[in-house]
Amino acid sequence: MKRRLIAILLAITYIFGVKAQPSFDVKYITDVQTNFGRNFNWTNLLYLTLEIPSETISNRWTNGQFHIQSRTALHLSEDGVINDLMGYNNILSERVPFAFSILGYQHQWGRLSLFFGIRNINEDYFADPYMSLFTNSTPGMLPTLSSNFPLADYPFSAVCLHAEIQITDNLFFKTSLYNGIAHSPERNPLRSFVVNPRNDGVFSISEITYSQNRFGRGIYSFGFATHSSRAIRSSFFAEIEQAVFENEQREIGVILQAGYSLLSASNDEWNDDLRCRSILGVGVYFRGFLSRDKRDAFGLYFNTADFETIRERSLELTWRYDLRNWLTIQPTVHVVRTGTQTRTVGMFRFLFSFG
Repeated sequence: MKRRLIAILLAITYIFGVKAQPSFDVKYITDVQTNFGRNFNWTNLLYLTLEIPSETISNRWTNGQFHIQSRTALHLSEDGVINDLMGYNNILSERVPFAFSILGYQHQWGRLSLFFGIRNINEDYFADPYMSLFTNSTPGMLPTLSSNFPLADYPFSAVCLHAEIQITDNLFFKTSLYNGIAHSPERNPLRSFVVNPRNDGVFSISEITYSQNRFGRGIYSFGFATHSSRAIRSSFFAEIEQAVFENEQREIGVILQAGYSLLSASNDEWNDDLRCRSILGVGVYFRGFLSRDKRDAFGLYFNTADFETIRERSLELTWRYDLRNWLTIQPTVHVVRTGTQTRTVGMFRFLFSFG
């Protein structure tokens, strides 16, 4: 009788399963900046993230997940403390009281997953561990993309069909198809839901990544992006993150980024500012040198970008330390040279994370 009861309970658990629980996260980033002169700025970014597994709705609806993420960006000034081309601060943007950065459904079939809804490129591209340390915009989104396309880059999102395929244990492919223009949600948050390929065109981006662990952790990526505007524009990009030393207490790694865009001669261009033809970035990453449990990370990143009529170079020196599991501090210094003008920015950032 006891064995029969256990068998019945196991059968019920197998058929109906145990409902997965939703998860809720809060992430708040705030920093102050100065050019060591008269200019001062205070920037704030708040993310609220809710993920609801499909099993929460029905035990028989498996391998699905609803993603909801809202974004609030409020700043003392939208202009920053210097007027650079690449963006020294990756959370400085126009003010957004409330907007959806992600809103959609994702389903998994073995090694393949598909997402449809509102999304932005920052969630899927240029988000490798070493790159994520830096506060300059360039490691997060190369100017060969952000300066040349009206894409769904922070703070904007757009309707997207996103696919990911785990080809092998080491080879990973992802591709995204976006509405060609990411409309500003500042006055009307519903503008992010626009689908208008006739007027906005279609933007597509794909990336293939190889990760290896045999001779030290490394990530190697190559990507391609294009926009179906009146004059088709294309862009290529590549990233390398390679650990050169790693143990339980310390880690040293190197970074290489490159991007190149084929710029059209059309007068019907989205960006009135300078367009970027090429970018090259190199950096080093150190972790665990001031703490035994890898609670600190230090980085040095340099890049040079060729715009149509001017060249800009940027150097970032940053250090991040986890004071608590929910609190991180990050002082940073940027040195930016645009043409023949050199400027310096000091920044102190706080990161709060709950969930």
